[in-house]
This record gives sequence, structure tokens and C-alpha cells, in this order.
Amino acid sequence: MGRVPVVTLLANIPVRNNRTFCMTVRFRIVTHAAWLLLSSGGLATAGLLLPSEFADIIERRFSKWDLNRDRLLVTAELNAAISDPAVKDADAAAVAALKRGLTGTPALTGGLEKQELQDLVDGRTADGQQLQQLFTQALRQIQQAQPRLFAGGKPRLETIHQGQLGNCFVLAPLGAVLAVTPDRITEMFTDGPDGGYYVRFGRYQIPVGRLTDAEVALTAGNQGAGAWVNVYEKAAGAAQQVVGPAAASKGSAIDAMSSGGSVTRFLSLITGRQIQRFSFDFARRYSQEERQHRDCLRQLRTWLEDTRRQKHAMVCTTGQSRTPGLPSNHAWAVIGWDNTTDLVTVWNPHGGNFRPSGSAGPVHGYPASQGISRIPLEDFVRLYSGMARETATPASGTREQPHLPEQS
Repeated sequence: MGRVPVVTLLANIPVRNNRTFCMTVRFRIVTHAAWLLLSSGGLATAGLLLPSEFADIIERRFSKWDLNRDRLLVTAELNAAISDPAVKDADAAAVAALKRGLTGTPALTGGLEKQELQDLVDGRTADGQQLQQLFTQALRQIQQAQPRLFAGGKPRLETIHQGQLGNCFVLAPLGAVLAVTPDRITEMFTDGPDGGYYVRFGRYQIPVGRLTDAEVALTAGNQGAGAWVNVYEKAAGAAQQVVGPAAASKGSAIDAMSSGGSVTRFLSLITGRQIQRFSFDFARRYSQEERQHRDCLRQLRTWLEDTRRQKHAMVCTTGQSRTPGLPSNHAWAVIGWDNTTDLVTVWNPHGGNFRPSGSAGPVHGYPASQGISRIPLEDFVRLYSGMARETATPASGTREQPHLPEQS
């Protein structure tokens, strides 16, 4: 059979006065015609796009997601689908992609019809291409996920990759604790009822139900090393609903992690200990040649050495950053300091590798392997806004000790 024009196939189909029937027939015929064009080498010539699996899922599942039957999909209904364990595999990936790509947009706030969603995800616009990419990533993460809690033995920092949520403030403290005392991470988890878990944050034990496929797609990747990171994130979201900003109390635990939060508060929360900050304002206030600058660096080196010796967790943050490979307003784990080379080792929750385009430094950035970089202390205090560490004092009452550095 030669090339068959899609318009001819469509024109030869009897059309009923039924929108749902017509849409279904049209989709199937276009798919078949496109396959014929592809098999004969004519798809590219025709300039047509294959109907996506994403759009097909919306066609088949929209009525189930539309809980109040008003023919509009809104945020609350999307959240319900994400929390539904019956929504699995590609269906879950579609829900996760819509959640990640459309949350906060006026379109979803007012509600979207089925045809509007299908048109949006067809890949013809930049937004549609982004949604298609989110769908592909979500499906891959679901397929690669391991249901066992610790499938790769003891937890490792290198397997963690921040997912589709802006929750570095949750993952950086986790990485900081993992880097110095891995056993504390495994001890956080105990089995709960119906395939769920209890996650201990300091003095608190947080129940976490069985993860749905969509929740797995939205949370961090762990390279097949188990579900423990995802379970931790869901517990952190539940905690954020209580201790986070007012916006975090609305919606789901997954939503709570997307509303932003304090990395120092979470370091205190998961360790159950008070924290102490060390501000790097001195690096912007004083010249490197001034005595105050040198005194502050001396205090910082003593502080880092004490923290390393005590095996306490440390985190740091960037403000506005122009250095390649160092995202702005991002939370990091400080996982090491070498007093002989004066290098600070930091971990980016996004993971991944980075190679500077020129010599390593503030202009071109610093090499990263699996999210881990080493930065000279003098550069570190100028590129980051400050850091914090856990202390040996339980976090009863105030969660913080007096800030450093001391002004001489």
C-alpha cells in the first residue's frame, strides 16, 4: 500500500454527532495513517507529528481524574490522582508531568478541559515539548524504581539526584548527615502498617503510607538503590506542613516541599539538635588584606575542624550566583574540609557532573563528579552566603545557638 494522505482517511470515516466518538475515531485513524506514512518514509515529508502516548492517556483517563464531573481538571483533582495507588506506570507519569509542569499556572488554577490538555501536550509548542520531556523523565523514574527500602545495601550519597521538586532544603541536610554518619540514616526508618513506614526526625516519628507511582516520579531519583530517599521526602513534606510557611499547610505533602523552606530548620529537625550558623558576610564586607577578614577565616577553620572531629553534619547556601555550576538560592551539604589544602568539599543535591570551560575558579566554576565539588576556602566564603552545623545540644526550645563569627 502506498502513501495514504491522512485527510483522505479522515474524510472517508462516517461522522456521528458525538464529540467523544469522533475524537476517538480521529485519534485512531491519524495514528494508523501516521504509521503508514512512517513505514513508507513519508512522515517527515508530510510534516506530521505522531499522536503522543501522553495525549492518549489524557483521552482515556480524563473522566476518572475529573472527580466532580465538571469537565475541568483542577489542582485538587490532580493531587487526588497523584495520591491514588491505582494510578500506575504511564498513567502515573502523565499525572506527575502535569503536576510538575502546570502547578501555579493560571490555566490549571481555573481548570483545563480534556481537549485543552491534549492540545497542550502535543509537542507543537515549547510548553508542550517541556511537558513531553517531563512525562518521559517521570516514566523512566517509575520504571527504574526499586520498591525495597534499601535495595543497594547501605545508602550512598552518589546515587541521589534531586527530582522535579524545588526541595534542595530537604535533601541537603539528608546528604550532610549521610556523609558523616550513614548509620543514622538507616536508623531513621522502621516498617509501618500496609507497606508503609515510620520515619524518625529527632524526637518525632512520622508515619508515611505506601508510595504511589506518581509520588515516586515527582521525588528524587536514587539509581535503583531503593525507595528510602522517596520515603524520606514524603515524610519531610508532612513535617513541612507543620513547621513550614503558611502555604505549605495547604495541599499535599508533595506540595509542601515545593513551597520552599529553611535548610537550617530541616537540619535541626532531622538530627533533633540545635544548629549554629556561620555567616559569610565578612567576605563581602572586608578586604582579604584586612585583619577582620583574616580573623573570621581563622574562626571558620577552627569551626570546621571541630565539626569534622565531632562528625556533625553541615550545610551551606548560595545567594545570587554568577558562577557556572553553582545555582542561585540553592542548598548544599558540606561533606568535608581538608586542613592541609584548605579545600571545602560540597555536595549538590541535583548530583550530576560539571566540567568548567576554563580554569577552575569563580569565573568558570569548579569540576563536579556526582554532585561533589572541592572549592578553596577563600573562594567558598565569597561564593556562598553562609553555612550551618548541628551541635551536640538537643533541640528543645530554641533550635539555634548564637551565630558566628565573633567580631573582634
